[in-house]
Amino acid sequence: MPQAGLRDLQHPLFLDPANPRGTFSNARTVMPDSSPISRFTRSILALVLLLGSGAIASAQQIQVLWVNPGNVERVINNGDDTPSGGDGTNFGQVAAGAPPVDREFIIRNTSSVPLQLRAFQRLGNNPGNFTVIAPPDLLIPGNQQTAMTLRFIPPAVGGLRTATIRIVSTSSRDNDFLFGVSGELVLPAPNIEIFGNGIAIADGSSIPKVENLTDFETLDLQAPPRQHTFTIRNTGEVTLRISSVDVVGFNGDQYVVTSAPATFIPPSSETTFDISFNPTREGIHRATVNVNSNDPTPTETSYSFAVRGSGQAFFPSLVLSGNGMEILPGDDTPSPGDYTTFPNTDVESVSTRSFTLRNAGEGPLEIADLAIRGTHATEFTAARLSDAPIPAGGQDILHISFRPRVRGSRFATLRIISNDPDSPIFDVDLEGAGGRFRLLGIEIMDRDTLIEFDSNPARGSYIYDIFHSTDMEDWLKVGSLLSNPGETRLFRHRNSTSSRKGFYYIEERRLE
Repeated sequence: MPQAGLRDLQHPLFLDPANPRGTFSNARTVMPDSSPISRFTRSILALVLLLGSGAIASAQQIQVLWVNPGNVERVINNGDDTPSGGDGTNFGQVAAGAPPVDREFIIRNTSSVPLQLRAFQRLGNNPGNFTVIAPPDLLIPGNQQTAMTLRFIPPAVGGLRTATIRIVSTSSRDNDFLFGVSGELVLPAPNIEIFGNGIAIADGSSIPKVENLTDFETLDLQAPPRQHTFTIRNTGEVTLRISSVDVVGFNGDQYVVTSAPATFIPPSSETTFDISFNPTREGIHRATVNVNSNDPTPTETSYSFAVRGSGQAFFPSLVLSGNGMEILPGDDTPSPGDYTTFPNTDVESVSTRSFTLRNAGEGPLEIADLAIRGTHATEFTAARLSDAPIPAGGQDILHISFRPRVRGSRFATLRIISNDPDSPIFDVDLEGAGGRFRLLGIEIMDRDTLIEFDSNPARGSYIYDIFHSTDMEDWLKVGSLLSNPGETRLFRHRNSTSSRKGFYYIEERRLE
């Protein structure tokens, strides 16, 4: 019930016929009426004002404040149009079906002479959502105060409601006192939250961090893209709908959404999306990720956070070595010491040497091609253990096999094409010799291996040393034969079939 002596008016009016201040359309006004109590009160006030001097009247001072739950006074400034929970002018969020919210405000007379409240108004966008349920006293004695209770009545439709409260008094300063109030009805809605590596990423976050995956760190321009997975969680009460995920900004082209989230996320559910960082230029690349949804919170309709990554050109460096000795690019002097000269090998037999490909650079080494070129290229073959790029500081094994088809010296060039900027084409000369005898065949008889060959037809005497290996790395001499020119010889390697693999080569020595 309104206090006696006040009435709630729906229409604009002059507050003081003797000193009109204008009308207030769409306003609600509470002012003294013509009841006997109000007239008596005004008569007393008029008497006080007549007895006092103008200087005394000019000393009247109004103050409006709110006492928070901690019993701390919060003063509200005249003209404050930014409602806040700190001074009680923001009534907060009210859930659907919840009761109205009441706030008691104090109107204090800080002067020693009486202060009269002449009118109260609710102005602004939504005055109907705010009402006075406990009006203040109209006359406030010197250094005294009165209370006024405002009620926020939630609307039928959700959203923020605002109004301006106006108190007109006889205060010499701030006699026209205005301050804003607000309240919000919150209907059941979705609520978006985003996580990286299980750590929450705040909406509007502008500082990328490694721990929540928003910092993609430094990546080589030649390396594969770096992908991070983010989680969208709906902590609201209705289904969250994701309309898009975009990476924007000057460096947005350095990022790609490689896997989109689900469109609809029920309450208490989540989905994921992937972003890949694939730098094409050096430098720090900052961008903003926008996740657009039906979350009604104004700032979270487009939930945004910053990402960062650095592109850097890391270069590889190819180092080739054989038998532990480094072989320089362009080496055209084959040597037995670094394995580029192969041992004399029987015609149609195979001799294999292993070389090391090491990456002494900072970026991945990619071998684009291995080729054997030159006069006798078909008698040499090259193969790596793996086709994968060799990481910085890593290595791989290169096997080169020599299989002479005729007797005599054989020459070829190994060519390695890679992304090493200093030696993109790495050439090394190779040399081998076909044996001066002819292998006729190898067969197994019981537990023995039989090796048949024709000796050198040239004049002289020859010794043939037979070597055996199970891995083509470690060779064991298993026997020797003395032969005259042009003889067909048979060597029996006894008890040699126990291993799954066996390799042989024969070396010829001419007796002087």
